[in-house]
Amino acid sequence: MPKSLAKLKAASDAPQREKGAILRQFKSWMRKEKPEKRRAYRPRGYMTRKIGAAAFWLAFAFMFLVVFFSAIQPNDPADAQTRNEGAELTLNPATTTTAVQYAENFAKEYFTWKPGDEATQDRKKRLTPFLAKGLDPQAGLQTSGLKTTSTFLKAEIKHIKEMGPNRAYVTLEVFYKLGLPKEVEQPPASPPSGTDAANGGTAQDGQTPPPENTAQPPTKTIQYEPKEVSKFFVVPVGYDKNYGIYDLPKFTYIDRQTTMEADDRAKGLRAADEPYEIKENIRNFLTTFFSSFAADPKDKLGYLLSDPEHQNGLNGALHFVSVTSTEIYQSGESQTKPADAAPKETEANGSQQAGTAASPVSGEVTGAATATPVTRTYIVLCSVTYEDPVSKDRFMTNYRLTVTEKEGRYIVTKMDEK
Repeated sequence: MPKSLAKLKAASDAPQREKGAILRQFKSWMRKEKPEKRRAYRPRGYMTRKIGAAAFWLAFAFMFLVVFFSAIQPNDPADAQTRNEGAELTLNPATTTTAVQYAENFAKEYFTWKPGDEATQDRKKRLTPFLAKGLDPQAGLQTSGLKTTSTFLKAEIKHIKEMGPNRAYVTLEVFYKLGLPKEVEQPPASPPSGTDAANGGTAQDGQTPPPENTAQPPTKTIQYEPKEVSKFFVVPVGYDKNYGIYDLPKFTYIDRQTTMEADDRAKGLRAADEPYEIKENIRNFLTTFFSSFAADPKDKLGYLLSDPEHQNGLNGALHFVSVTSTEIYQSGESQTKPADAAPKETEANGSQQAGTAASPVSGEVTGAATATPVTRTYIVLCSVTYEDPVSKDRFMTNYRLTVTEKEGRYIVTKMDEK
């Protein structure tokens, strides 16, 4: 009996024990520590390299997109014209031909003056439209005590120097005529009519005698001696909606002697190694060519001249006289086509001597080579004399010609290419 009660009690307590076991297991699981996560090892500079790589690929992608859209963009002529117009706007307006003309107009008014208050006031009035505010109204000319006169003759442009985005120094050579004052004594006036000079100036019968000591002293007048001079004149030209002179003009000096040296026309050329007959043929051709070049029209000259840049000759403006000098050089453009290969067969003598190889006799070959046309090109430096048909004056000039010979005919293919 007691055993059966114990079994029944154990059976009734089994669910409770099972729940307690589950609860204990859950609590023990909750009390377990979570495993520590280990961070991966990263060497020093790892993040820097990552950032650099990202920046590189971003830049690469940007450049790729720029190139891609530039390639697929249509080439619009209107856009090209707009870009060209934008480029033209960057030109300094103070260096244009309009600015040079403006400087010449200013020089004309500057180098025109006369002494006297009225003349200086007139000069001031003429210069006012050119000068910037604050500048001397006489543009630097000292008019107090001015005694000379000046007349503008002409001006020639010599140099332009940019001094800023809209400014430049325009250097002119100005030619003008100065009037240098000189005192001149005028002889006294002649005696009045009705006097007798032989009798000491006494009056004739019936006339009132002149007063004593009536002789007039000589008078002094100012005359201007002309003298033509020239000066190198620097005009500061600026542009701000219109042109103006932004500073007082200056004077300078430019050496008229050039520092250029004459070209060595034969530099790099090799003298033509041709027989005398060929060179003489070229010289004779030059006489024919320049006779046609001076007198013939374009269509007739085309038989001797094939240069597209020099299709017209002088057309009678000058008469040909002679070719005064000629130098003939090898061009390097000569084209000699090889003759067709012909079999070179040698026949040994019927009986060969010991130690002697069979060879052609006197360079003879069997079979004939086929002849082909040969094109030879020469560089010719020459000096030619012409004569003016009206004045009969003579002029000499130099030419550099490329003369080509083909099938026995000469023609000028290039003229003054260098």
